[in-house]
Amino acid sequence: MMKQTRIAVALSTVLAMGAMSANATMIVFDGASKNGVSPQDATAANSGNPDFWGPTLTFSDFTVSGGRSTGDNLNNGIFNRGEIERFNVDQDKNPSDGGLGVCSESTNCSGDSDSFASNIGNDPGKDEVLFFDFNNAVTLDTIWFNGDHEVQVDGSIGSDEKVSENALFNIFFSLDGTKYTNVFDDQVQPTDLEYITTALTESYQYYAVAASGWGQHMSYVEAISYSVPEPGTLSLLGLGLIGLGFARRQQKA
Repeated sequence: MMKQTRIAVALSTVLAMGAMSANATMIVFDGASKNGVSPQDATAANSGNPDFWGPTLTFSDFTVSGGRSTGDNLNNGIFNRGEIERFNVDQDKNPSDGGLGVCSESTNCSGDSDSFASNIGNDPGKDEVLFFDFNNAVTLDTIWFNGDHEVQVDGSIGSDEKVSENALFNIFFSLDGTKYTNVFDDQVQPTDLEYITTALTESYQYYAVAASGWGQHMSYVEAISYSVPEPGTLSLLGLGLIGLGFARRQQKA
């Protein structure tokens, strides 16, 4: 009887652990493949240069919109979406090392306006933010960045000035798409000036990525990865819990 109980407990544990696994999905916004994943084109109101732009970009599992802060509200931990001034967003795939940006300096996303910028015009209250509204709750795992058509986020201001210490960001999540809470206590620099891993374990439907920092930098959101629980794993979790309950009843008997 004790052996059967141990087997049931072990099986329950394995099934429950399997149920916690999830499908990892990567979406690339740049014009070049990343980690073997081809870029996905947005559905948008306009196309041209940049490739796609408008109030909202639509991808397979989410939409992207964006804007610019009107004060230092992106560095205080919590902000409301209504505090962000809305602007067009874009997907710039050409030349390489592009991606998603916010067009807060030009309504048609022309020129340098199509990047993802912090401290525009040396104003710390003008940081750009991208909103990712998913169709269902997911766990946002990693966000990849690059510079203004450069491999790394180096904080370039023009062609001669390199200030990588200014290349900072913060990630936010929301339960309702209105009130957003920061993932990190303070703004962070991407690892190797290329990516930020959130280490989140909970799933949310709404996320925001903010370009912040005390100095100006221009970048793009190159790609994101997120995890969606498989429906089958939920069944496995149920089986695991049933097995655990059976084992406990056997112990009591």
